[in-house]
Amino acid sequence: MGIFDYYIDKRKNHKNDNYVNIILDYPIEVGDDYYLKVKLCDFKFLNNIYNISSTLMNNQFNIRRHSKTYTYQFENELYIDDTGFFNDQNSLLVSEVLFGNTATITNGELSLMYVSDIIATNSQTYWVNILSDTTNVFTRKLEMEENFKWFEITSNDNNRITILDCIFYKDTYVSGTETDIRIKFQKYNSSNSSWEDIDINVITFQNSVPQEQISQTFTYANPEPNNKYRLICDTSPLPFPLYIIKLQAYKQIPVFDSGTIDAPVEHTITIPDGFYKASTLKTTLNDLLQNYNLTTSIDQYTNKLKISNDNTAFTPTINDLIDDNFQLDLVIPNIPNMLENLGITNSYQTYIPVPFNSYYESDTNINLINLSKIIITTDLNFQNKTHNEIITGNSLAKGIGNILCWVDSDQAPFTCINYRNYEDLSYKIENKHITNIKLSFYNEKSQPLNLDNGLIHLQIKKLQKKSLY
Repeated sequence: MGIFDYYIDKRKNHKNDNYVNIILDYPIEVGDDYYLKVKLCDFKFLNNIYNISSTLMNNQFNIRRHSKTYTYQFENELYIDDTGFFNDQNSLLVSEVLFGNTATITNGELSLMYVSDIIATNSQTYWVNILSDTTNVFTRKLEMEENFKWFEITSNDNNRITILDCIFYKDTYVSGTETDIRIKFQKYNSSNSSWEDIDINVITFQNSVPQEQISQTFTYANPEPNNKYRLICDTSPLPFPLYIIKLQAYKQIPVFDSGTIDAPVEHTITIPDGFYKASTLKTTLNDLLQNYNLTTSIDQYTNKLKISNDNTAFTPTINDLIDDNFQLDLVIPNIPNMLENLGITNSYQTYIPVPFNSYYESDTNINLINLSKIIITTDLNFQNKTHNEIITGNSLAKGIGNILCWVDSDQAPFTCINYRNYEDLSYKIENKHITNIKLSFYNEKSQPLNLDNGLIHLQIKKLQKKSLY
């Protein structure tokens, strides 16, 4: 009888591999009168295998994202009329603020200022309803005069005013045949603190009649956002009082279509390798899914994983035409331990929708135990094969046999896993000539384990066959 002992420190030649290759100094050979047995005497390993890692193939899944792209065209919308400023009886609904030679009325983000040299701060009101479609030349008119009386429009939203609809009025005879008056529509340039012309129109009054009203439209052909506009008379002196009895404005607004769903794009989500419990997994997933407005939670009673779609209804704007998260699907690899991690048992499908303004919940509790056992196998050929009903774990898994030991490893991270062959188990092998021995490491799901440490005591016994005589 002969005994051959091998003491292996895995870190020496095969650190980070899922095997150890033992090269024998001298071959072991037996004839027909002898046979060999193999025995794993003891094994020690520092439990530093992450429960989520690229090695276990459970650290990546995808988000399939459908975006939706909108287009638009510009249209004009009534912007300034008497709505919100005056009621049906033409009474002012808002406060009128008098300051210096200005009277200002404000409704929301829009302020209208009448500038006049006759305004006094102790007066109650100057504004009358010239913002209506209907006019009244007796009670609803405001005077204009170069350098003394004009109108300013201020918008906090930088709107594009495209059209001013106006009606000008005079009620006096004057000498001569006609009078030309130049009116300017302007915008304020804040960069150089000056007024710039948008449109200039000349209106002509017939002097032979005492009352005359003229409709005039001012346009902004290629409007840009601006927050301050002005309508001002540019003729002086005037032979008669000039009034405005109607002032309405239109702004340019984008009108969006219903949108087009774009081709889906898949984005890989990689969970950093590490030791995870429920709380740290939830926190990590929330960080990784932040760009998709997905939030994870774990039910405190059932430990089911819930992924909520927190995206709000998307409203396109000129500067943002793409709803990035229009439709979101989880793409989970069909790997049993990955599905167990997330608690997906019965509802697996290639694409798992996370409904808008709703959530997806796993079928059962999450399971973050991916390593309950360390299985050590050998390439030596057992005479009596080990029975193998180990669940296939991933696409790399192969049926494993010649199992030397099955070591409990569900210990706390960074504790030592110890195996001692107290039962003195050994296995008769059919090999007659051995020059090297390969030991491989798996978990209970047939997944190779890349151990970066381990102390192993392996023994080969050479025994003589008993004679039948």
